[in-house]
Amino acid sequence: MSCSKMFSCIRKVLPVLGIVFLFVLLCPLNAKAAQIAGFDPVYYLIHNPDVAAVYGWDAQGALSHYLTYGMAEGRRGCAAEDEIKDDALSGFTVILDAGHGGRDPGCVRNGVYEKNVNLSIVLKLKTILESCGATVLLTRSDDSFVSLEYRYTFENLNPEAVFVSVHCNALSGNTNISGMSAYCHAANNSDSALFASCVYENALYATGATGRGLKTMSDLKVVYYSYIPSVLIETGYLSSSEEFPLLTSPEYQDLIAAGIARGIINYQSISSSIPTM
Repeated sequence: MSCSKMFSCIRKVLPVLGIVFLFVLLCPLNAKAAQIAGFDPVYYLIHNPDVAAVYGWDAQGALSHYLTYGMAEGRRGCAAEDEIKDDALSGFTVILDAGHGGRDPGCVRNGVYEKNVNLSIVLKLKTILESCGATVLLTRSDDSFVSLEYRYTFENLNPEAVFVSVHCNALSGNTNISGMSAYCHAANNSDSALFASCVYENALYATGATGRGLKTMSDLKVVYYSYIPSVLIETGYLSSSEEFPLLTSPEYQDLIAAGIARGIINYQSISSSIPTM
């Protein structure tokens, strides 16, 4: 299946918005903002309710947010950006790291091992990225133990790559805490914060998960010792009564994988358009 067809299939499981009703509300948007190439305030505000909550239906406010924050976060500015080219990641190398493995199960809830959920998401993500032309390297492809030292050494042996480590979270004795978080160590690579933000924001967008934030100065070893653009993403809480059935669902794992892939594509697009000094 091609990259564009795969994304089209995945989007079909996303909730359908009340487009007609909202379009009527948004018709009076400022024409100047609406005419800027590559930006549609109607589309942007419909798909970013957090922005609409702050700016209302003000087109100039939406444009300001898009230019200041949205582009760096990988948010789409118009419907055309939803279309993914089959060669979108041609020549791009991505290292995928399924957290834990082998004798290290990660968190365990209701008989489900985190290591298996992580690997399932990573293998789905690999398929999507390869369909977009990327070269994908895995720190593990099966239920085997891989040390932290191996993981961050493997990263740094591939200086032209980007790195994504996939995990699930858990909180003992608390079934109410849920949400997605991400971590990087921006001090080692000037692009890590941008890369992590693109991956995190797009994963949130695809899944509709609660955002628990991006920490850019993490001491988690796989990002702390990384000298390439890298991110560790906690996709949700296996301890959450709400998120457990989602994280163990193939359909929701598809959404996570699609969101991360879209974030990588956004990062590649943004970073390749920044002039080198």
